[in-house]
Amino acid sequence: MLLVLMAFVASTTWAGDSEALKKIMKAGSYAEAESLIKSSLNSLASDAEKAKAYNKLVDLAMQGVNKELNIINTNDMAQQLGQGKVAPYDTLSFYTSLTQAFAAAKECEKYDVMPNEKGKVAPKFHKGNQDRLFALRSHLINGGIWYQDKGDLRKAEKYLGTYVDSYGEPLFKELAEKTPDDNLTNIAYYAAVFAYQNHDIENCGRYADIASKDPEKAKDANNLKLAVVQEGLKTRQDSLNYVKNLQDQYAADPSNEVVYGTLVGMLANLNMTDELNAVFDKKLALDPDNFTVWAVRGQNYMIAQDLKNAIDCFKNALKTQPDNAQILTFLGACLLDRGTEAENNAAGKSGRVSQAAMDQIRPLYEEAKDVLEKAKRLDPDQATTRWAYPLYRSYYQLFGADDARTKEAEKLANGGN
Repeated sequence: MLLVLMAFVASTTWAGDSEALKKIMKAGSYAEAESLIKSSLNSLASDAEKAKAYNKLVDLAMQGVNKELNIINTNDMAQQLGQGKVAPYDTLSFYTSLTQAFAAAKECEKYDVMPNEKGKVAPKFHKGNQDRLFALRSHLINGGIWYQDKGDLRKAEKYLGTYVDSYGEPLFKELAEKTPDDNLTNIAYYAAVFAYQNHDIENCGRYADIASKDPEKAKDANNLKLAVVQEGLKTRQDSLNYVKNLQDQYAADPSNEVVYGTLVGMLANLNMTDELNAVFDKKLALDPDNFTVWAVRGQNYMIAQDLKNAIDCFKNALKTQPDNAQILTFLGACLLDRGTEAENNAAGKSGRVSQAAMDQIRPLYEEAKDVLEKAKRLDPDQATTRWAYPLYRSYYQLFGADDARTKEAEKLANGGN
């Protein structure tokens, strides 16, 4: 019985690699080994064999990394000492091998920490892969920048994303706890931006969550998160559900300008006037001179042709942003319409306006002229607002069609022709 038992132990403890693993271990290139792993992963005898197979992939990827890294380090030394020549290196090969090494090490770790047949966890490759890869993470940032410069935002996202993700992976847990990463939230933000541009909604939100932990990036990161959600809205009910979520967030934190601005935009787009006014009233209770409230309310009144209230709102908006050319143009147009409305009322059935009535109406046109001329000074090329036509109208009312100022404004209003 003892001999039989010893034979059994020998057959289990000293069993050699499976044929599938032997082929993988003989592979001479990353591509060959990767192909063999994909085709025979289920044929490998155990998690330990799978870990060994993926570690072989790490070894092969690191051959490519180290080859180019030696040249990079030699070049750096030559530049520092001012001696020797700077040799070219294969940038594409370096960055490709780098991400391959990180990806393979992640898979190796997954199987390396699995319990063995005795129920014990005894990883063989964990420490070695930690040591050789953690210090290379900064090159992933360079890879992301390199691909961004080439206009390949998908790969730029991949490299920056690998940098961010690797910090939180089990393989590097011990080192990450000892080594704070001051770049993490910043790189996470740019990974989120690239993900957004790539319509990679899931990763955009995930990286934005990490970036939002940085006070300097929180606002922009939260903007990205809100934009991602908005892009996913398909139906009106989706939009209403989103509005409810925003309302809850705003109720919990009325000082959150990102949520506030998004909520205002959604309510305006959905024509939810009562709800919008309730939000505005709450905002004005906290901030009586809030520009957004007065500007949006003014536009709503202007659309409804409630000119008196529109004018009052635009004037309140200009208290905090007196050089806003768009609001100045809106105000000028409303003053002109108010003057025209007053003329029509004064003319009545006779069609004639008395001089006494015009003396009361004329200040509206003069005020319109003044604010529109200011808009012109602030935005001479009409890059942000179309002030030329209402300015022409004010000159026409004040100086007549033959005045040079009127003709010049009319020319600008017609596109300079």
